This record gives sequence, structure tokens and C-alpha cells, in this order.
Amino acid sequence: MKPNTNVGFRMHRLRSIHLSIGVLAVVAFLLTGQYMHWAHHHLQGMPDGPRLFYRSSHIYLLWSSLLNVLLGCYLTRPQRRLLRHAQTAASLAILAGPFLLCTSFFVEVHNPGLVRPMGRLAIYLAFGGVLAHAATAVVSRAKSET
Repeated sequence: MKPNTNVGFRMHRLRSIHLSIGVLAVVAFLLTGQYMHWAHHHLQGMPDGPRLFYRSSHIYLLWSSLLNVLLGCYLTRPQRRLLRHAQTAASLAILAGPFLLCTSFFVEVHNPGLVRPMGRLAIYLAFGGVLAHAATAVVSRAKSET
């Protein structure tokens, strides 16, 4: 069977997307820190609810950006088509995180019910995406050893 020559290109493209989104999200993390410092006097004197939302959204954004940077550095594509499709779906779930969390930072902080649907969705997508990436890697390695 002839190996798929597009696999290498697609892997490079997916890694580049993860790395680009990750780096941009790190910049967004730095900017949200500056926003909290300059616009809200480093959250001093702010009620506990909004203060907690700002800080946790800020840290979640860092976490999501670093997850994307890591995938941008180390992602390898499996040879089997089904595994590649599963990995792509997992990557899309993880790539959504920085966008959802950045939106959550600015929108959900003003929620009097202290709920965070966008932030929660980003966390669930990352959880599922990481599990799917791990499963894909384990299955791919098992198939290559046989």
C-alpha cells in the first residue's frame, strides 16, 4: 500500500494552527492581565464574585493557550485514516478553547448568577479533546508495534 503523502503536510498544517492559536492566546492572556491591572486596578476592592470570574477566566485562558502551544510543538499524525479524523475532531475541540475563554473573560464576568456556560463548554471540550488525543496516540502506537 502506498503511504499517503498528504499526511505529513496535514500534520504540519494542524501543528502550525495549534501553535499559532496558542501563541495568540498567550498574547491574549498577557493583554487580559494588563486589562485587569489598568482598567480594574488589579481587581482591588472588587466584589468577590466578579473578581473570582476575572482571575479564573484569566488562568483558564493561559491553560488553554499552553495546551495549544504544546500540541503545536509535539503533535504527530497517525497513519490510519480513522485515527486522523478522530485526532482532527479532538484538535478542533481544543482549538475552540481560547476563543470561548477569551469571550468568557469579557462577557461572563457580569453574570449575577455566577454561571459560566462558555467557560464550562471550553473546559469540557478540552477535556474531551485531550482524552481523544491520548486515545488516538495509544491506538496508533499499538497498531504500529504490531
